[in-house]
Order: sequence, then structure tokens, then C-alpha cells
Amino acid sequence: KLGRGGIREIEFMVQSLRLPAAGRLPFLQESQTLPVLEKLVQYNLLQADEGAVLEQAYCFLRELEHRLQMEADLQTHTIPNEARARARLGALMGYAGRLEFETALRAHTDRVRQVYDKLLKVDAPLPKRDLPAEFDEGRDEWKKLLANCSFREPDKALRLLEALVHGPGYVHVSARTMELGWELLPRLLGLCPKKDVPVGDRLPSAVLSDPDRVLARLDSYVAAYGARSTLYELWAEKPSLFELLLMLFDRSEFLAEIAIRVPDLLDDLELSGRLRRTKKAEETLKDLRHGLHDQDQRLWIRRYHQAEFMRIGLRDILGWADFEQNLVELTALADACLQYALEVVLRERKRSTAPFVVIGLGKLGGAELTYGSDIDLLFVADNRVKDLASLQELAVKAMDLLSSPTELGVAFPTDARLRPDGSKGLLVNTLKAYEEYYRHRAKLWEIQTLTRNRPIAGNLNLGQRFQEMAATLTNFGRPSLPLAAYTPNWKQEIARMRQRIEKERVPAGKESLAFKTGAGGLVDAEFIAQTLCLAHGWQQPNTLLALEKARSTQAISPADADSLISNYRALRRIEGILRRWSYVGETELPDDPAPLYRVAVRCGFSNAAAFMRTVAEHRSAIRQVYNRVMTTIPAATR
Repeated sequence: KLGRGGIREIEFMVQSLRLPAAGRLPFLQESQTLPVLEKLVQYNLLQADEGAVLEQAYCFLRELEHRLQMEADLQTHTIPNEARARARLGALMGYAGRLEFETALRAHTDRVRQVYDKLLKVDAPLPKRDLPAEFDEGRDEWKKLLANCSFREPDKALRLLEALVHGPGYVHVSARTMELGWELLPRLLGLCPKKDVPVGDRLPSAVLSDPDRVLARLDSYVAAYGARSTLYELWAEKPSLFELLLMLFDRSEFLAEIAIRVPDLLDDLELSGRLRRTKKAEETLKDLRHGLHDQDQRLWIRRYHQAEFMRIGLRDILGWADFEQNLVELTALADACLQYALEVVLRERKRSTAPFVVIGLGKLGGAELTYGSDIDLLFVADNRVKDLASLQELAVKAMDLLSSPTELGVAFPTDARLRPDGSKGLLVNTLKAYEEYYRHRAKLWEIQTLTRNRPIAGNLNLGQRFQEMAATLTNFGRPSLPLAAYTPNWKQEIARMRQRIEKERVPAGKESLAFKTGAGGLVDAEFIAQTLCLAHGWQQPNTLLALEKARSTQAISPADADSLISNYRALRRIEGILRRWSYVGETELPDDPAPLYRVAVRCGFSNAAAFMRTVAEHRSAIRQVYNRVMTTIPAATR
């Protein structure tokens, strides 16, 4: 237990890796060694092969400890020297003889010590932490250091570092502020990937993908903040705030722009404790209602949306919300904003109740909105409504409150083109009209789209009736005829639709980059989920939950379900990281080496080649399952 390669070394490694990260990764705040070891691998703080070595050794050594103590009925951690006692202990451990047991023991402890020496650098000299001399005197040494820290433009970076410490040259900076500025430099440089330090394919989560851009944004942020001395004192008191800002500048371009435009927003979120809170749509709606009397409701919604998006994005960047939780929180924000916008419009028109229900489709319907997602909407009125024309204006106004451009941008782009007859059809129509359309005129892809419906705002009782109608129309296991979109070979039609998407939406020569629409991309998994829902009559608009239902009901084999779910989640995480940066829909990875490298680092890889290999493996696994599943789902139950 206490010797070379023993239990205590494994515990020390786990604790040492956990301590710097557990403050921002609450999933590491676990008291048991094995669960923490699994999380360290999951968050790329430990290589997977090293994690496997430590896990296997820990289980072996703990069992050995138990066997010893059961045998002697004493709290002992020492293996006996006597050969017969060792042979008996080996037999209790399941080995044929003493030598076989001792060989296994030595193999485990040797492998543990190898990892221990690598991670804790036993007997290695401590790294030099001193910075070069003052900028003027040590200019050459500084530039060499910055080049090693992956700055592409060391000269420019050096000028910005000098301004960070001494100020821009036209203002007086106190000696105390300069001292605090010097203390910031090791923390910034410590997050930069080092060219002279060999690494594997995987990186720790807190590594900058673009130090040049981060430093330039840091300079802009300090200038926008204005009170340099106050800011540096805050960072000295709360070092986590400084590192949080650096990671924000590296991980999200659009959130970085918000932070520079509203420089005290980040401090407020961190110091208030709101970053650690999970909020549901009901709580968000309650917050939004505080602005009901604001004169400009469009700007109020955007100010609130901006602050919430920053909070949700930072939780994602820091790992305080896992990816699925991030999608839930982004969707909850959209749900609340949509309900609030409708309330504002009804209040302006002096209406006490909503005359229609707002149905979400696509990612909104599935509660899996990510950064920059449009929200697909249907507006459904009760059959008793006579004056449909008067309702069109209400729907337009509600959408305008969310999607019209302002100096603060838009809250959510809205899209109602999935309604019957597309942009030519009525924006608001009755439930009966929707059913008539879906039964007699809708194409198969429109019925497929209907599998991802969810009432969001307005008359939710009417929304339940819409869901019941949709449940009948989307159950191809027991088709409710007449239904123009239904044919016995409907599954083959869906497969042909998927082929068209792959052919028409993948740019020539970019198949390997098309992680969404290409073969084995996200669309494969989404089509599998929607096809399964149609075949079995499931009402599950969320793709991941539909796939998990397929696993639990054995609608597809457990092995295929496990492979599909894990690889789909990995690709969807990559999509989220891409969208978090640009806030636009991303269907391909960058084809330019420099941005592809930055994406790779943000996804936890040290180089683009390893990243692309992994993406290809995910896609290959998904396509294999797609090919098997789409040929085995029964077309209908008769």
C-alpha cells in the first residue's frame, strides 16, 4: 500500500491532478478514488491508457489488501516474505502459483510507478519559473520565450505584454499596479502550449488554442475596463477570474466581444455566484418579467439574453455544466424568451389569454438548442377561432421581439417556414387545418419533422391536443389512414432523403470535414432517431433520448446503441465547440490548417491530425450502425 507503485501512489496522483481543476469542474469533487479517476480521463486531465493502468492496478491492490486482512484478521498492508504464505495469498487472488502472482504484482506496481514518475516528475529538477529581465533589456530572451509559448507574432505579443504591465504609455501606472501586472504574466504564459514540451495527442482542458488572439483581446478588455489598478487588484484577489477571462477569449469569439463591450458583466457573474446555478425556464421567465415596464422591450430582452448567454457559455467553458445540460439550459432560455415575448404582445393588445399555442420543432422541439440555433415555430389556433387574420399580427410581433436586429444583435433567429405550405401558408392556422394538411398534402419529410414537436408557449392545453394529433400521424407502426405521406416503403424514402442531403449539402472535396451532413455525420444519427420514432410510434423529440429509448427497448442491438450514442455525443460536442466560437451554424470543419488546429485544441487535442483521425472514427462507427439499422427497421406493423 505504501511502497513503490502501491495504493498510496495512485491516490496521490488522483489527488494531485484533481486539486487544480476541481474548483471549476465540480464533477471532480468526489471522495472515492475510482470515480475521480474516471472523470480525470473524461476531462482529458489524464491519458486514457494511463487511467486504465491506474484503475486496473488499484482494483488489484485493493483486492490484495482485503485478502491480506481477511487472512490475518489484522489491519496490515505488507505481503508476507515466506514462500508458502505468498503461494496461499496468490491462490486466494486466483493465480496458479506464487511466481505467477508475483509477476502480476510486479507488473502492476512497475506500471503505476512509471505513470507516477511521469506525472509527478520524481527526481526531476523543478522547472524554471523566473521570467526574463525587463522588456528592453531581455527583448531577445522574451521573444524566444514567446515563440516557445506558441505565439505566432512574438514582437507584437511582447509589445502587448509590456503594455499590460506598464500601461499604454500615455497614462501613469503605479508601482503597485505594475507589480500586479508582472504577476499576471506567468499565469497567462502557463496556459500556452509549449513547443519544447512533448505531449501526446490529448491536451488538458485549460490550454489556449490561440495565444496571440487571447493577448490582443486581453489588451482591449483592460482598455475598455478603464480602472486598471482596480481590475488588477481584483485579479490578484480572485486569480480564477483572470484565468476564466483568458479561457473565454480563447473559446468563444462572440462571448469575448460581449465581455469587451460590457467589461463588468463577467465580474458580476462570477462574484455573484450565478455562474454555479442551474436555471430552468420558469426561473428565467420570472427574471424576464422584472422588465415588463421597460419602454423598449426588444432591448430589454436582448440585454437579459446577453447576460444569460454569457452565464451559460461560461458554465460550458469551465465544465460546470456537461454538454447535455448546456443544451437544456440554452433551450430553457429560448422557451422563457418566447413565452415572455408572447406575454408582452398580449399585454400591448390588452388580451388576457393566448389565442394560440406556439409549437417548437427541430432543435427547439427536441430541447437541444445549441449556440446560434434558429428556433423553428408553428402557431396553432383553436378550431373555434373565426378571425384568423387578426392573429397573424400577434405572431409576427412576438417573432419580431426576438429576431429583429438591434444594436445588441438578436435574441433568437425565428423561422416559421416549416408550417403548412411554407412561407405561402398562413402563419397562424387552426388545429383542424393543420390536421387536414398533414393527412392529405404533407410530404414524408414534413411528417418526419413532426416527430420533433413540443408546445412551448401560449395555450398549452391546445398544445397537448396538437401533440395527440401528431402522435397519431407519426405512428407508422399503426398508420392512421388516410395519410398521403405514408407508403409501405416509407423507410426507403427516408434513406433516399438522407442520400440527397449527403450529396447536395457536402461541398466537393470536403467530405472528411463534413461532420454534420457527410456520411456518418450528425444527420445519420438524427435520421435513425426519427425513423425509429415513426416505426414504433414513440413521442420523443430529443435525439439522444430517442436513441437511449432504442437501447432500453432493444429496438436496435445494445452494441449498436452504445456505439451510436457515444459517437453521436462526441460529434455533437464538437459541433457545440464550433458554434460556441462563431455563434453560427457549422456543418464542416475548417479546411485551413491554422483554424483547424485551433478547433483541435479547443476539443482537447494537441494536433489537427489526431483530431481528424478521431472525428473519422466517430463518423465511421455511426455510418456502420446507420447502414445496419436502416435495413432492419420494420416498415410497418400490420
